[in-house]
Amino acid sequence: MWKLIDELQADPSAAPVRLTAVDPAEEPGSGYAFQAAHRLNMRAGRLHVDPRSPNGFSDWLRVHRGAVDRDDLEYPPRRLFGRYLRQVLAGAVASAERAGVAVEHWRTTAVDLDRSGESFRISGADGATRMFDVVVLATGESRNGALAHWADRQNFVASLADTHQLGQIPPTADVGIVGSSLSAVDVCVQLLAQGHQGRISCYSRTRGFPKVQSATAEQQPALLDPGWLHGVTQAGRRRIRLSTVARAVAESLDARAREPYTPGMPDAREWFSRAGRRHRRRQDENQVFAAAVAAAVESPTTWYHALDSLSPHTPAIWHAIDECDQMLFLTRCRARWNEYRHSMPLVNARALLPAVLSGQLTVRTGLTSVTPEDSGTARRWRISTRSGPPGHAYDFLVDATGGHLAIACQRDALLRGAIVRGLLTIDPRGGVRVAFDTCQVLSADGSTRPNLYLVGPLTFGTHFYTNSFETNRDNAFRVARAVRLSLARARGRPANRAAGAEMTQMTGGSR
Repeated sequence: MWKLIDELQADPSAAPVRLTAVDPAEEPGSGYAFQAAHRLNMRAGRLHVDPRSPNGFSDWLRVHRGAVDRDDLEYPPRRLFGRYLRQVLAGAVASAERAGVAVEHWRTTAVDLDRSGESFRISGADGATRMFDVVVLATGESRNGALAHWADRQNFVASLADTHQLGQIPPTADVGIVGSSLSAVDVCVQLLAQGHQGRISCYSRTRGFPKVQSATAEQQPALLDPGWLHGVTQAGRRRIRLSTVARAVAESLDARAREPYTPGMPDAREWFSRAGRRHRRRQDENQVFAAAVAAAVESPTTWYHALDSLSPHTPAIWHAIDECDQMLFLTRCRARWNEYRHSMPLVNARALLPAVLSGQLTVRTGLTSVTPEDSGTARRWRISTRSGPPGHAYDFLVDATGGHLAIACQRDALLRGAIVRGLLTIDPRGGVRVAFDTCQVLSADGSTRPNLYLVGPLTFGTHFYTNSFETNRDNAFRVARAVRLSLARARGRPANRAAGAEMTQMTGGSR
């Protein structure tokens, strides 16, 4: 929304415009992802809204952080970034009004979207209905995890958006967590910080905790830069195989490593070593995590900084891969990729390590089932794996699997209605089909839907890692430019045209 205001102010030919943000929050701008006390998982210096001010958040943080702890400066609480985003948006709104761009906040949740002639009709949960010429869907990350069907049961935390529920878990309760990604890490850190004494167990099907970033930040040249992509795709004329990308990543990681790969080392080169994968399968996940913490403490994690250099180029690389190979990656490689690519800050790892070493916190793979059990007044949850005891019982269950796009499309009224009407088309890779360059929504036959855009996690199939703040920011910039050009072309239309931006759960999901 900030960029759209910026674009409209810079191009008077697009005015007059009325921009409406549909958002139930009292103050729009941050979404639930940036309202929690959990830490950001990437350094504050990498986050900014305005490319003209790349140190904007870091500079703001030095003034507003209210703490002297280095970890708070590098990996601040998410709610501080949310506060920064709200202030940036508020400043943009004020300047927009001075420039003659009308901005309003319709404080409700959008529950229905339909086409009416050349316009769109949005219905709100407040019972009102309004018409718009342009709609940008930016609903953010879904709150529907893999276990969303149990959302109404007792002793169950269905969404990490409801962090207050974690604070209400009795300190002696045994807690089972489904998921072992960064969301699960956030849950564990919060429970331990509030003095939890009971057993905490994280379960996943294939992977343990994310790997650990070292305290040292290092700049690395891009593993696979635009020049490499231009060459292997013959200037965009051909798609490439997943194996081509894998070979390039393996060679680049070897070139940047400071020592040969040894099986058992916490190193992304494990992906390409049969001996490394065999060694990993023989290790307990708690041992793997302890080794990752030790490695991050002792020396810089060159693999992390090298993989991090891929961030600006990942969407284009993903877009160039053959779609069949994209599906192969999602089904067979994604979990292991995420374990290294989306690693945790060392400050979080240190918070977990004592509980891991004492056995209070465990990580288990091979998840097969989660079953609620009711016995008299006791309501517990039994979690089973492929190996080990028949099943562990827990007093509380936490769904830390993250937002599931397919479930969101089934359960969210706005999305479900738009899909039924054919306004949105499901992408078999996940999410909804959009044009890569503009995020304009695509119909079933691949044609673009005029004046309907979508940005955020729901574009996963097209843009890959759409929980990244950077990816969503860059895509939002493309949408803003496309909307501005569309309005400029239509400047001969009546002056009461409006752009509606649905932002009920705007999120950056920086991980």
